[in-house]
Amino acid sequence: MTGSRSNVVPFERPAAYWAVRARKHYSPRKLPDAARLMRKALEKSGDPGLALELSEIYSGMECYTAAERCLLRSAVRQGLTGSLCFAVGCCALNRGDEDLAERALDQSLRLEPDGVFSERAQDILEYYPWQWNSPRPHCARGEELCRRSFRAAGTPEAVELARKAWRRGHAPRAALWLGMLLPPKEGKKYLARAAEQLPDDLRAHLYFAGACAETRDWPKARRQLQLARQYCRTITDAELFCTVAWEMGKPKTALNLVNEKLMHSPASVDYLRLKYLTLLRMPGEESQAGRALETLLEIDPDDADGLYYRRHPEEKHMNSVRSVMLSVLGGMVYALPERLRYGRLNRMLHLITVSLNGMADTEVIYRLLPGLYARLTEAEKYSADEYRTAPITVALAMALLLRVGNGVEAIRLYKSSPGKKRIMRLLKRLMKKSSEFRVQIEWCTHRS
Repeated sequence: MTGSRSNVVPFERPAAYWAVRARKHYSPRKLPDAARLMRKALEKSGDPGLALELSEIYSGMECYTAAERCLLRSAVRQGLTGSLCFAVGCCALNRGDEDLAERALDQSLRLEPDGVFSERAQDILEYYPWQWNSPRPHCARGEELCRRSFRAAGTPEAVELARKAWRRGHAPRAALWLGMLLPPKEGKKYLARAAEQLPDDLRAHLYFAGACAETRDWPKARRQLQLARQYCRTITDAELFCTVAWEMGKPKTALNLVNEKLMHSPASVDYLRLKYLTLLRMPGEESQAGRALETLLEIDPDDADGLYYRRHPEEKHMNSVRSVMLSVLGGMVYALPERLRYGRLNRMLHLITVSLNGMADTEVIYRLLPGLYARLTEAEKYSADEYRTAPITVALAMALLLRVGNGVEAIRLYKSSPGKKRIMRLLKRLMKKSSEFRVQIEWCTHRS
């Protein structure tokens, strides 16, 4: 017996064993199993690299709260890396926070210019359809007042600044902000204006729907709620939509949206949480709500909100600080030093080169644009750089296209751009020294 061998296999497995098993489940339908196995690997080792991998799995399942929790755990252990900043940027995009997303992706390139995610980060920065609220002509002062009012939110000064912003230009975003600040009966007319002039804006439709419901204008409220539904793109949008629908007494409308999202992402803890809270508001659906909650906790046993709802089944409100982890990560990202910022001309060269890809040779753009750019005033250079004023950029692009003889593309660009009178004034100034160019400009004007 003393020389006998033992063939007993130890029950406990190392972290590497569970991590390898998890990586074999990297397919859309098996991601919940991959998360379960990777979670076990993380419990064994506490490796920040495994926390980052688990975050990527959760992101693929659209479990952004869980992904952010793992990212925060990784950041605390090893600090911010390029890969971690890329993951923060992706989570921020899916939360609808484009400012943080852009900063995080930029930082990922600064920290790891040749990293695993550098090409993907560059592609997102260049090709993602970033929202751009172009300033309206003669509304610069009104928009600045609106920004000041937003910064003063929660104070009496905010309403007065919002009123001034609206009077200075009647801009739709000023109408939206003023309507949100005022009582529903008074703010309804401003929200109606915002919903009309911002047809693709989820919040304009939702807040107008809420004001209509408060004033018992139910046909408009239902119509605006249905319009808003088609613009719910992120989890933050869905949470806002559901909140407004609950307040209007329309939980079934909220449930239809959540079920539609769950058809594409059945393992999303964030959408399952919305489903649970919605079902609680529907009579006779308590047992189905309980099943949704248990499914949520089976996918993510560490979800703080789910555990709280299990202990307090009477609670129906959404956690107001559910995105606190992304806020903490955002603070860490913003604390990093920025990449070296090039001058205005360099940024304009990059923008024009990307915009005219295939229409003009890059070397020609870099040779001709500096001379054209020098003819802008300092105010125009600042406006084009900070606010990305469309007419200035369009005028520069058209001048380049006319110089290389591509008048057809110049006309197409002119026809599809707002602010045509301003574009033409700028274009005449940019090309005033050449009679040939003046002929081309008049030709463009005539053809348009």
